[in-house]
Amino acid sequence: MNLKGFIPLIERSSVKLLFVWIVTLTMLYSTLSIVRHNNFQSGAFDLGLYDQSIWQYSQFQAPYNTIKNRFILGDHLALTLPLLSPLFWIWDDVRILLLFQAFWVSLSALPIFLLVRNRGYFSLVALCLSFVYSLFYGIQFLVFFDFHPVAIGVGLIPWIAYFLETKNWKLLSGSIILLLLTQENMGIALASLGLIYLFQKQYRKAALGFIFGGFLATLIAITLTRYFSPIGFEYTPQIDLQPANLISNFFNSQEKQQVWLYSFSWFSALPLLSPGAILAVTLDLSQYFVTGEAFARMWSPFMHHRAILAPFLLLGTLDAINILKRKFSRRAGSRFAGKPEIIAIVMVSVALLLQYKFHFALNKLSKPIYYKSEQWMKDTGKLITSIPKDASIASTQNIVPHISHRNQIYLIYPREHEIENNPCGRKLCWWLDFPKEAEYIMVNLSEQQTLIQLLESPRNFREGVKNMEKVGKIRLEKQIGTAYLYKVNYDSKD
Repeated sequence: MNLKGFIPLIERSSVKLLFVWIVTLTMLYSTLSIVRHNNFQSGAFDLGLYDQSIWQYSQFQAPYNTIKNRFILGDHLALTLPLLSPLFWIWDDVRILLLFQAFWVSLSALPIFLLVRNRGYFSLVALCLSFVYSLFYGIQFLVFFDFHPVAIGVGLIPWIAYFLETKNWKLLSGSIILLLLTQENMGIALASLGLIYLFQKQYRKAALGFIFGGFLATLIAITLTRYFSPIGFEYTPQIDLQPANLISNFFNSQEKQQVWLYSFSWFSALPLLSPGAILAVTLDLSQYFVTGEAFARMWSPFMHHRAILAPFLLLGTLDAINILKRKFSRRAGSRFAGKPEIIAIVMVSVALLLQYKFHFALNKLSKPIYYKSEQWMKDTGKLITSIPKDASIASTQNIVPHISHRNQIYLIYPREHEIENNPCGRKLCWWLDFPKEAEYIMVNLSEQQTLIQLLESPRNFREGVKNMEKVGKIRLEKQIGTAYLYKVNYDSKD
């Protein structure tokens, strides 16, 4: 069957195919994040701290986050989190947040499909672009990384674009409000969206409203965040305004260069033909790339920050397809004449090739080792079930998200200190720092854990536990394999 005969078949089945894809992708993304969590690869930042806060909302409590020791709104102004709290009435487990996130970002393929169809393209084009969009590498790593409120914003922006283009003003207004309530920098996302529509005459007035309203909303949100935080706004930028340095800061590291490469190549470089998309991506990346070394951990292409680029690049792709369609339609006999569906099929092929080449997050599902549960993981899971629900407890980065449905959960920071009685025989001894409110600590001393999980090498971490035992600071309550539950002794001098 040639392409001409294939299109009517796709048209008849397009909606069914779309929903099959959304369900399939939800299952893939859910598996990706839940397997990672089950194998103790998730972290206190961000899954643990957001899980505790949403759980507190579900219990009608004030969301005071004990991991960062502040009211949650003093970290990020995530005012949509209470809307997720009823999820815990259905299933009182952190995994439901991961399920929701997988579903929500997968569902955003629907407004993309509707938007493309609304612009007059065949369903084949809409399906292909929805496929490419929903598999965007940034979305994959958003799901893989942990739960984060930015996922709510990623899912809302395509709806905002669709409601704008279909002139559904009530739903547009509601979606914008939800976006701005999601996080303090979602105003920048709205302004970025405005930059794309600024180049389309019929939407210019709305685009200007998005730009100025977005920046104003961000300033207001930052002010409120500073009010709720004991240390002020933690993410205050430091910008070098010297033109040469300002431009250089967008590209002066391998991670930044990878972001540009992966982002535009995923959409077959077509957004490079859209000035609005280039400006939108530049604006979004500016809040991380030109704001100083303090933001270096946010430069990575492999974290949740890059997911928000997907809708901007998709809209830029549509602009580019329209440009190519007009250009080649003037050339008699051109294979592109009136055939954006060919471009869309090529885009799918390119995206799949990049997925294979760069081994983005979903590739992990094809590797048996990703599902393997080590003995230390099983030991930890068993010990967790024996911890009292109301216990005040400190634990490691990778265990905290498994025990965060409580009002007092703390993160252990391994540090070197001068300790009385010198338990290690050196001037500085390894020690575990945590707030004095913790009644217990839970740790796993397996050598198979990583620096990211323990915030220190397994050897130094074990030495810290050993030193605390020597001076009587902690007393073993229960052990399962390499998993240990200790009672903290605050009568100790150290």
